[in-house]
Amino acid sequence: MIDTYLIFYIILCRLFELLYSRRNTSKLIKEGGVEHYKNHYKYIVSFHVIFVFFFLIKSMNDTDVNIEYLYAFLVLQLLRYKIIFDLGYFWTTRIIVIDKPLVKTFLFKYFKHPNYVVVILEIILVCLFFDDLLALIFFTFFNSILICIRIFYEEKANRFRKNL
Repeated sequence: MIDTYLIFYIILCRLFELLYSRRNTSKLIKEGGVEHYKNHYKYIVSFHVIFVFFFLIKSMNDTDVNIEYLYAFLVLQLLRYKIIFDLGYFWTTRIIVIDKPLVKTFLFKYFKHPNYVVVILEIILVCLFFDDLLALIFFTFFNSILICIRIFYEEKANRFRKNL
């Protein structure tokens, strides 16, 4: 049953994040922001829908879980929301570029994309929680490709902001 709660938690969080992202995107666009490289977005959304749906179905079966990974996942959520908080209205699921300096607080002082490290770790921890090695390999592989593409596009779109 705890596995189903985890998946519903993930679903609720993603829905909240999509709403928050939509609000931030609108605000950034109104302030002169421009969306870049939106063609890849549908692949990211598709990946996450497939990931959540796969584990939702899996959670409805009687499966063994590794509870230690749930604890690690929950601790990781603190980091996820600290990053979202630090980015403020700059946080969005899209690549919106605005003529303002990049955020340089907390982890952003040391890492360019700590939010993607969190996403990678979430995928790994959910797979380990469900004790599914094949899913771990599959989802980690495709997630890594999508994140590399996303970072490439973000870096290209934000090139000029590094000098602000």
